[in-house]
Amino acid sequence: MTAAIAIASPVDPTAPPGPGVVNPQTLAELYAARLRLAPEAEACRRFDVPTQQWRTYRWREIGALARRYAGGMQASGLRQGDRVALQVPNGPDWLALDWAAHSLGLITVGLFADETPAGTVQLLEDSGARLLVTRDLESWRAVSARSPLPGLHRVVALRAGPGAIARNAPDDARVVPLEVFMERDAPLPDSGRAAGELASIVYTSGATGRPKGVMQSQAALLANARAVQERLGFRGDDLVFSNLPLAHLFGRVAWIYAGMLGGASLMFGRGAGLVAEDLATQRPTVLIGAPRLFERIHGTLTQDLERGSAARRALFNLAVETGWANATRRDGSRRTVRLLPSAIVHRTGDALRARLGGRVRLAVSGGAALSPQIGRTFAALGVPLLQGYGLTEAGPVVSVNRIDDNDPASVGTPLSGVEIRIEATGELSVRSPSVMIGYWNDDVATRDAIDDAGWLRSGDKVSRLDTDRIYLVGRFKELLVTATGEKASPADIESRLRELSLIEQVMVVGEARPYLTALIVPQPGPLALLRAEVGLIDGDDSPAARDAIEGVLLRRCQDVLQNAPRNHWIVGVALVMQPWTPGNGMLTATQKLRRCEIARAHAHDIDRLYEGHYRVPATDCSNNASL
Repeated sequence: MTAAIAIASPVDPTAPPGPGVVNPQTLAELYAARLRLAPEAEACRRFDVPTQQWRTYRWREIGALARRYAGGMQASGLRQGDRVALQVPNGPDWLALDWAAHSLGLITVGLFADETPAGTVQLLEDSGARLLVTRDLESWRAVSARSPLPGLHRVVALRAGPGAIARNAPDDARVVPLEVFMERDAPLPDSGRAAGELASIVYTSGATGRPKGVMQSQAALLANARAVQERLGFRGDDLVFSNLPLAHLFGRVAWIYAGMLGGASLMFGRGAGLVAEDLATQRPTVLIGAPRLFERIHGTLTQDLERGSAARRALFNLAVETGWANATRRDGSRRTVRLLPSAIVHRTGDALRARLGGRVRLAVSGGAALSPQIGRTFAALGVPLLQGYGLTEAGPVVSVNRIDDNDPASVGTPLSGVEIRIEATGELSVRSPSVMIGYWNDDVATRDAIDDAGWLRSGDKVSRLDTDRIYLVGRFKELLVTATGEKASPADIESRLRELSLIEQVMVVGEARPYLTALIVPQPGPLALLRAEVGLIDGDDSPAARDAIEGVLLRRCQDVLQNAPRNHWIVGVALVMQPWTPGNGMLTATQKLRRCEIARAHAHDIDRLYEGHYRVPATDCSNNASL
């Protein structure tokens, strides 16, 4: 598709660093300026599966690819303001498609590459997308089987040639081969739409009902990217790594657009299971990710320590304590605490940095809460790990800590141009140039979210502001945010699961965890039938019997959720034999779950469901949605 250039070393010495882009007014102008300033600079790199090599793509190549995509969009009859749905994995194609769409004045609609068919249909129908670019033909077949989608005019699968289409979609004239779609070039104007016009519709997770389409303008996205770049300071010699999905805004703005403003090159990771190898071979200088990325790295360190001697563990913990005690203070001075010789602290830090490739100068975590202990460990060992905060409706980044003013217990101070205030209820409100235009086709929800003065209600509860530093303590919405940044409505999932006759009560767990699970109180009659079905005798409460019942119950729960959005999937269940009642303190008088009390009472079961993963601090009562 493009003339990719293989590289033999992690950093291509022939590629000059990209200079920063000065004050673009639209995303098309940002891309065009990036190309004009340094056409031979590295734009991005990714692992090429057919050749089993990492490849680098220069801005000249991305521009050529974008022109071919723009030609296909023009030939498809798309006009300014039409919506283009992008359901493709992170990579150079995503950059080129984004560039082409914005140059032609089209509105992008990001869809997760692994979204369920039902979820994809819902978002395509709601957005009125006229073009869908998807990963493969199999994905499209699963979607089209659920709905005819009459408003969709053209479908392009990145991995489908004419033969595959003839075999698998012979009667759907909307589906065209990639090479046919891209057979001619089109120019890439600098400004397809005005700065204040709609650039992208970004759907929320649907955690509190149906997903809502957040409308972000060209100017809002660029304002947020500029503020992030001002805070983080990406450089022309930076290689910025992330696995964040570009369907959502955190990765798109804080990684792609801000990185382009600073002239950095972008590194697309292969996935969670290959992060360690990717970091070791490509040696990025900046990491941006959800907490789960840093929990995995921290977990690897602690697992190694557990296999070592007690003396080694004690030395590591003391090194972290010393490093943090001697870290830079907010006023720029240095603490003078010396618990260990600095050489030992440096050697311990070298071990962490080596795991990250040896060159990381900065790491940023966002999308969900990060344990303060992990932040302190990284910073103490010489890798500043900055926690940030935001929400899609705010552009998305609201605040980030600073390298020279890092409090891992907070989510930092507001970015430039961002105003914050605490309402009488303790809710955080935000006002900035990056606040959304509103929700797509939902004026009522827009009015509920933004007041007449432009203040956006975040739905997040704040304990205090310390010189504008934000400390979050929970959410007003009944909402879970996993360690990967995914959001889910526990009430919606629980409502679906209670459709099973086997389930009397259920509570979904997952806040700050890597995935969703559920605690389930069964109905006695159906449970007895299930026990007989799996061949268990009455009274057998052994771990093996429990595992057998939970295995069947999990499969039945997953069957119920098979058409739910992908952020509502659960991957584990634990049986709870004691019902929850107002009398034992697990329910309110109105029969609502006391989630914190249930979580505390069944901490052992929850720990069992997440065995081998990072353990949320026991004092964190927010690990179940409502307080």
